Amino acid sequence: MSVTGAPAVRRSPRGRAGRSAPGRRPAGLAARLLAAAALLVPATAATAQAQPAPGAWHDTTIGVSAAAAGVWDDETHLGRGLALAVDASRPLGGHLRAGVEAGWFGHDRDSGYLAADGKVLHLMGRASLLVGPREWRTRPFVGGGLGVARSTGRFTARDPLALPVERRTSWTLTRLAWEVHLGIRGAAGARWAIRPEVRAGVIGGTERTTALETPLLRLQGGVAVEWAPR
Repeated sequence: MSVTGAPAVRRSPRGRAGRSAPGRRPAGLAARLLAAAALLVPATAATAQAQPAPGAWHDTTIGVSAAAAGVWDDETHLGRGLALAVDASRPLGGHLRAGVEAGWFGHDRDSGYLAADGKVLHLMGRASLLVGPREWRTRPFVGGGLGVARSTGRFTARDPLALPVERRTSWTLTRLAWEVHLGIRGAAGARWAIRPEVRAGVIGGTERTTALETPLLRLQGGVAVEWAPR
């Protein structure tokens, strides 16, 4: 039986829209997440670039070095040889490193009628000023050192007429020593640094010993390798 007076049932427009709305929410959330990620990537990259170089660059380090060196007194060249040293240093702020070094240097000269051979031991405090931002993994530096050095050795004077006659004179002196140095310090991985440098130093003041006339001048160039224990 038909009822003509019954009101018509209208389909709500929310039916289709209500089913499709949940499908659009994940898409909108994904778009917002992608936009946030796009903003975070440049910020993260900038933060990474601003991080200081790791390990040996900003930590306390222990180092060893080898160099070719020469030494002179006020009158003559005393010889060349290999210089070896060990050191420990630590940063003091972003541009200064300070530490202590102990070293040994053996030198000899065999030049005709006059030969010389000797050794130098030194204990010295060092400080270096590093140039450039802390973020640089390779930085130039300049600095100086102050300490004490002990020089021992002997001259051998031969007869100019090639007669089998020799005259030997020994020396031993312990004096205040100072130096200036410059070079480049570069990070090599998380715990290592390499430090090529040249150095010029003076041992003692102006005086005359039994065999030498001080001060002694020392020049050397070499490479140090540093390691950060942590």
